[in-house]
This record gives sequence, C-alpha cells and structure tokens, in this order.
Amino acid sequence: MKKISLTLLIVCISITFLLNFTMPEFAGKMKDNISSMNILYSYSVTKTFSEQTHDTIEIASVPSRETETRNVDFRSDVKLEDTPLNIKSVVKESLNKPQDYKFKEKLTGPEKGFSYRKYYLTKNYDKGRYTVIRTNKITGKEKVYVGTYHVPSAQDPFVEWSRDVK
Repeated sequence: MKKISLTLLIVCISITFLLNFTMPEFAGKMKDNISSMNILYSYSVTKTFSEQTHDTIEIASVPSRETETRNVDFRSDVKLEDTPLNIKSVVKESLNKPQDYKFKEKLTGPEKGFSYRKYYLTKNYDKGRYTVIRTNKITGKEKVYVGTYHVPSAQDPFVEWSRDVK
C-alpha cells in the first residue's frame, strides 16, 4: 500500500511539474486540487478551552429625549497565534466560524434626569490552545504543532446593552 501511495504521489508531482511548462494555467488548478485532497498528510486537531474574553464597542450616545437610527455592521473573526501557514486552514476547519452582526435599529435617549444613553456591543470570544498532529501517510512520521485560538463564543457571541448617564 505504501508503494502504491508513493507511486501515486510521484506521478501527481511529475504531472504538475510538466504542466507548469506546457499549460501553466491548468497546473495551478491541479496543484490546488492535489493539496486539498491531503494526499501526503492526515491531521488530528484537539482544542482546550481556557477562558472567555471580550471586546466592547460603543455604538452610539443619544441625548435625553432624542432618537437616532443606526445601521450597525460588525464582524467577529477567528484569530490564531503561533500558527504556521501550512496548517492554518486545518485549524480553522475545527473552530467556530466567524460571526456577522447586522441590525438597523431606532435608538432612544433616556428619560428626564439623565443626560444621555450610551449603547454598546460586546463581542465575546472563546480562547484556548490547540494541538495538531500531522501524520505523513507514507512514512508514518508525526509532527506536532501547538498554538492559541480566539473564536466567536459558541454562546452569546454578541451582546447589546446600554447605560444611562447623568
């Protein structure tokens, strides 16, 4: 089985190499397909949650007894630290996906006794560490990668809130 896999790999690399000279536009497409099939490696990803972090943004400050309409559009992305380029996509596939938050809302100022109402949006993130074990399918050799992730929280990725100020 290892001999067949090695032969297949050599044939694919040879074809890609030859196509680079004869039809470069086709070779690029074939190269993408070969890498996406994970011919040479298999991956195992484990995650450990460590804490929840947050980022709070002030959306608006509305004076007493006034009204404003706002279009709000935020995105909460996946962030990876200490992650080599060759395994980023493998790690991202196992994490929560980026989240979009959009709304058009009528915001009102506070009643008498307060000067204005501040509106906020808090983006919550789950933070933790990941371990990826990459195994060469032909040789069985393993390589371990570790790093840190921040992803939109699985529970309440966005929280809207307001506070009246005197």
